[in-house]
Amino acid sequence: MAKDQLALVQTLAERQETEAGARLSTARDAVDQSQRQLTQVLEYRKDYYLIATGASDENVDTNRLRAARRFLSDIDDIIGRQQQSLLQAERVLEQQQTAWVVSKRRVNSIKNLRQKRRQEADQVLEKQAQKLLDDVFAAQTLFQPMTASTERGVL
Repeated sequence: MAKDQLALVQTLAERQETEAGARLSTARDAVDQSQRQLTQVLEYRKDYYLIATGASDENVDTNRLRAARRFLSDIDDIIGRQQQSLLQAERVLEQQQTAWVVSKRRVNSIKNLRQKRRQEADQVLEKQAQKLLDDVFAAQTLFQPMTASTERGVL
């Protein structure tokens, strides 16, 4: 593959890595948000638990006590759904982490391949330069005896 094609492949791979990183960041934010919401609902549940069990410092009439118990049941349902939401967000985060790692490895592989190709090209150029130097040296040694003999008057 030509150098410019590998550069293009590397650019595309880097773009994919950047996009995967953005998706990973979004997934992390979703997990954080889901965790905050779950914590919030759990705190809310604590408050209503105190009311529903009559353990709060307030005087609570029976109607409010029953309503709090029903609402506590609704909050438990919400907590279950929020826990499922958090699990799903964590699964997505894990998938995005895997996708990012794969894209990062791909970029590194392409960079390594380009580096290897550059080194191979440099070695070829060094060999060509060495061959030219060897040819020049061989030509000099071939013509030196003739020059020495013509200077002495011998042909």
